[in-house]
Parts: sequence; structure tokens; C-alpha cells
Amino acid sequence: MLRVRFTQSIFLVALAVFFPLTDALAANGALALPPASIKHLKGGARGNLSALKLRDQNFYDDNPARYVSLLPGRGKYDGYREYRMPVAAAPASVRAMRVEVNFNGPSPAKQAWSWSLYNWNASRWVRVGGNAGSAEWEWKTLVFAIPNPRRFISADGRIRQRVVSSNARYEGRMDYEAVHLLYTPAAPPAPASASIPLPPAGRLYHGVYPGGRTGEEDDIRLADLTAYDAAAGKTAAWVYFSDNWYHGRAFPTSTAAWIRRAGRVPYIRLMLRSDPDGGRADPVFTLARILSGAFDNDLHGWCAGARDFRTRLIAEYGVEVNGEWFPWNGKWNGGGIRTGYGDPAQPDGPERFRDAYRHIIQICRDEGANNITWVFHVNDGDWPQVNWNRFENYYPGDEYIDWLAVSSYGAQTPSDDYWPVFRESMDAVYPRIAALSPAKPIIVAEFGVTNGNPLGSQPQWARAALTDLINLRWPRVVGFSWWNERWQNDNNPAHDTDMRLQANPALARVFQLLVRGNINVLGTIP
Repeated sequence: MLRVRFTQSIFLVALAVFFPLTDALAANGALALPPASIKHLKGGARGNLSALKLRDQNFYDDNPARYVSLLPGRGKYDGYREYRMPVAAAPASVRAMRVEVNFNGPSPAKQAWSWSLYNWNASRWVRVGGNAGSAEWEWKTLVFAIPNPRRFISADGRIRQRVVSSNARYEGRMDYEAVHLLYTPAAPPAPASASIPLPPAGRLYHGVYPGGRTGEEDDIRLADLTAYDAAAGKTAAWVYFSDNWYHGRAFPTSTAAWIRRAGRVPYIRLMLRSDPDGGRADPVFTLARILSGAFDNDLHGWCAGARDFRTRLIAEYGVEVNGEWFPWNGKWNGGGIRTGYGDPAQPDGPERFRDAYRHIIQICRDEGANNITWVFHVNDGDWPQVNWNRFENYYPGDEYIDWLAVSSYGAQTPSDDYWPVFRESMDAVYPRIAALSPAKPIIVAEFGVTNGNPLGSQPQWARAALTDLINLRWPRVVGFSWWNERWQNDNNPAHDTDMRLQANPALARVFQLLVRGNINVLGTIP
């Protein structure tokens, strides 16, 4: 409680001294930007950059996990942090700026530290303050008022702040560093609000992933969709595709727009990952970094794009989260350890995912993207098969999630030596997913089976699965989507996976029999 009061008092004093009261009242936008990245020109650092987001060291506290140590090299320390303004705040709208640093180091007589900001107009560094007046090895909050602040903001909203030591005798410590801004925001865009009604009782929505060209699931085309429609004999109500952040972090407007023009609802798999390879931790998009706010600017931009799309969207983050083949699975984010994050009664990996998904959804809500139906999507089996990885541990909660979803596949390659039966898999997973929430609708977001496996017949597998779905064996299921793709597994074409209806006339006939003329299978969303 004492630390909270101390932090608030510093903020209020700084606001009164460095931001005139009339400006503070006139400007109805305020930001405290944490550093997004750090670059060392001379020397290095010890500690995590995320420690600079919270001021929690006072007087003579010395918890190295809570601060960053700047370590001189070649005669001094020299380096800078970069800050990024969110897309909602235009550089030209900034009215006032100050820099706050909670610093600990030797007396200024023994080693001076100075802070500078980069002037983008003049292409040079401008000194804004230093550690003068600080006591030796005692935490002190330094506050620097910045005149004419717009010169220190690039056209794309970047701010660079440099710190340099006068010698290499000692390290300097920072527990907190932020650029505080007052700005006049533009009139906020009107929120987008568009929901998807449940189908009438006894009926099901029919969707599809129509397949692409590269196997990366983000390059689908209208031709892929129309080929599936023709083979199935009915249009798909939603079209499922991946939004891979290794190809860009902007909202996928182009793909979503052609899907809408075709009369369908875009269903977006939000894939924060660095490459298509699976089975390992992602080097960039970890759950810890999502939670730290490292991608908040990107997420605000993505959510603003979804809002500006205006019409209905379905979206999910963390597809098949209980499967270790994706980097958001708990195995790669703390696993079953309970002492590294959050509630010690919960496994860290699933808890991090739950909070990261909540964070993403909250950003979209803050941006007014109320046109998104949010889906929690699991695999029908937990891999690894350990208690902490049960999908129940990952659920963000009813207040965040609109639909529940499951993937349930048969054999996925002609070489698979097992033949999963859809009914058996769904009978096992359905009670568990239904127990997550008493009323949330459930969809089979992905199902399919390959042709060419000697253990079973693709058309027979699909007929049995569709029959059970249409007969409402699992009564809370309100929709399904076939995974209509072909992909290569090795250099032998006989081993290629092919789930496409248009590649197997017998499979297409199953869909034409059970889907095409069936009034209980809906090809559009009203």
C-alpha cells in the first residue's frame, strides 16, 4: 500500500508541475508508453525489459528481478530504448510530453548518467536530463519535461530515448522508464456491432476451410471456395482461414472482403506465430510477451481493422490449444509449473494462455470491435496427455467466449497406422466441452479424413460423421466445417493427404446426399 501511494503521488506532482492544469483538462487522452525494445551501442544489460513497466523499487530496495542493470563497456554505457505510439494516437495530436525514470546508481560526482531524445526533424540527439541530485544507490524518480514534443516523434509514431554514462566504473539501474503523453484524440470511430444468431432448433450451419495453394492456410481463393461449393452441392455459411503473423500483423481485410462479397462470414484463425513450423516454442510471440504488452500496438491496429470491417466476423486465437504442435500450447509457456506466474494453484502454461486470450479480446472490445464472435477451439484429445494440459485449464471464461469449438479428425495421412472413428472421438470430448459452459453453442470447427488409407474408407467415414451431426447426436452442436485440403507429406505422391471433395467423387456424393438438399443444413447465416 505504501508503494502505491508513493507512485501515485509522484504522478500527481509531475502532472501538476509539468503539464499545466488547463492542458490536462483540455486534452482527454493520456498515455504512459513502456519501452518496446532496447539496443546497446556500448555495453549491455542484465534483466528483463518488462521490469521497466512497473515502478516497484523504493529507497534502498534491491531486487534484481525487478529492475534492469545497464552495464558499461569500452569506456561507458551507451544505448537507447524505442517507444511506439498506438495507432489511435496520431503524432500531430500530442500536446505535452514528459519522461519518468526510477533510477539507482552511484553519486553523480562518481558517474553521471544523461538521457536524450532523438529529434527526427534535425536527425540528432537532444539531451533532456540526467541523474543530478540523486543520492548514491538510492532509488530516485527523475522527471524530465520535454518542450516542443512533436519533433521527438517519427511520422510512424516511434520515440527513441538514449541513456549514456560518463565512465565505465559502475552500473546504472532502472526500475521504471516511460514516456508520458497528453494528446487530443480524434473523434473515436463508432463501434461496430454485428452478431451471429444461433440456427433454429434442429438445424446446423455448414462451413468450410476450402484449401489454399501453399498449405499455410492464409492463401485461399474464391476458386477454392466455389470448387468446394460445387462438389458439396451447397454453399458454406462461413469460410475458415488462417491469419499468420509471420506474413504481417494487419487485419486481413483483403481476404475477409472477398469472402463477404461471396455472401459468407469470414472465420479467422488469429495465428500469432513466427513461421509455420510446429512442435516448439515460438521465438517471438510467446504468451509472456503477449501479456507484457509487447504486441499491444499491433493488436490495437488489428482490432481497429476488424471494427472498420463493420460486418460480422468469427475469430479465434489459440486454435487447438491443448495440442503441443502449436506454440501457444502450455508445454512451451511454463507447462505444469505453478510458481512462475499468477495463481500458484493453477499450472502456468494454461493460465498464461487464458490471460493472453482475455487480453486480446479486451483490446478488441476497447477498439469497439463488437462485430466479432469469439471462439475457444480445442482438439478432441489432449497432447501431451497430462492433467495440467486438459483443455478445461485453458478456458478464458463465459464473459469472453461466445462459441466453443472442437477439431476431430480421422486418419490424416495414407500412412497413418490408426483409424480414429468420429463418433468415438466426439462421444469422448463432447461431455467435457459441454461442461465448460452450460449454454454456449458448440461447433465442430474442423473435421476431415484423408483418402487412400488402407485402414478405412473416406466416404464411409464422412457419411457416418455427417449422419451423427445432422441427427443431433450431440445436441448443443450448431455447426460444422469440413477441412477441404490436399498436402504433400514426403516425396512419394502416394503418401499425399487429400481431403478434398472435388478429388473424390464418392466423397462428394456423400455430401450431396446428406448436405445438398437437407433443409436442416444451412448454407447461409441470416
